[in-house]
Amino acid sequence: MDWSDRNFERFEDFDSEVWDEEQWEKFMEEADRRVEDYLKLIEEELKHRKKNKSNFDDDEMEKNKETVAEMSESDYAYGDNEERENTDAFLDNQEKAESFRTLPVWKVAYDFGFAAHDFVEKYYPGDYVPPEILILCRNCFIIAAKIAGGHAMGYDKDVLEGNIAYCKRGLKAAENCLEALERLRIKIKATPELLKLYGFSLRTRNAVREWIIDLRRRIWWR
Repeated sequence: MDWSDRNFERFEDFDSEVWDEEQWEKFMEEADRRVEDYLKLIEEELKHRKKNKSNFDDDEMEKNKETVAEMSESDYAYGDNEERENTDAFLDNQEKAESFRTLPVWKVAYDFGFAAHDFVEKYYPGDYVPPEILILCRNCFIIAAKIAGGHAMGYDKDVLEGNIAYCKRGLKAAENCLEALERLRIKIKATPELLKLYGFSLRTRNAVREWIIDLRRRIWWR
């Protein structure tokens, strides 16, 4: 790094409590686990209702509802006050979310998602779907969603690395798509349509990667 480019006058504003990418990723992983636990609880409650539809224990149902509510609140209340303030920053920026449509990287990812969807609809309409196509379907729309989510968090000092952590999840989804299409390209006779989608996937992965690099250039405090 060229130290002559660093703005030393701004170092006095350094806040050791500002989360880095790793802290944001741990927070998001914990939130994911809580959501998974929440969904499992809902699934169990639905199974229990179906099994005991005629004589379901109302007290037990209310107890499950309370547990679900507590888990929903704990997902937001995870951590101390500083951590909740970081989450508040995300929620406060929701009103700015629509502006993500102006991001070129989002547009590329969004278009790729629908291109992948159209490809699957056209060439794999039957009951049997190769595992590579399943991976593609699970990930193709996540890319744009994570970029939009990161943009909604904002670009200020206290949330920028959270934005990056979101985009890294989008990058992971893009890499999953690219890897799946690469395996499919080797597995079957590559058609022009498959090669075109593979090229689009590569361009999308690279666009997200460059976007993350650009965001990291904005971090002056580390």
